[in-house]
Amino acid sequence: MEIKQATDSCNENIYNSLFRSIAPLLRNFLYAKYRDIDKSNDMVQEAFLILWQKCAQVLPSMAKAFVFKVAQNQMLKSLEKERTKEKHIHFLFKPSHSETPEFEMEFSEFDLKVQQAIEGLPDGQREVFLMNRIEKMTYTEIAEALDVSVKAVEKRMHKALLKLRMQINEKI
Repeated sequence: MEIKQATDSCNENIYNSLFRSIAPLLRNFLYAKYRDIDKSNDMVQEAFLILWQKCAQVLPSMAKAFVFKVAQNQMLKSLEKERTKEKHIHFLFKPSHSETPEFEMEFSEFDLKVQQAIEGLPDGQREVFLMNRIEKMTYTEIAEALDVSVKAVEKRMHKALLKLRMQINEKI
């Protein structure tokens, strides 16, 4: 039994040693690549959490490659989410110049209420809502992109629409 613990990353001493030796390297790598120290630190923590969860499957000799791959994948997912969010926000802020000043004022007030309501949605609901309504993605495409089931997408969309309706009606 002692031999097994020494050959996997579940041994607390081995895990701590791996963390102390690899975490600074990983953080510096992520910071150099993505220029965001807070996200880099977060991704290091998340990568080591996943290592701990899968410690029995990862040999100490493979831990460095494992956490680097996990952290880089998480950072790329995070950046993709940010790009999608920015893309949607720019789409929502497009001004209209063909209407009367009164209409434009009312529209901008309503638009602000809608934007606030969308921003108030939980991340998963907001992401699904924007992907469907702005990017015109189908539920199947969204499910594939987010690596969730179509039922999960449907449920998130349903909850998002209910919440938006309630929040916008309260503000009108």
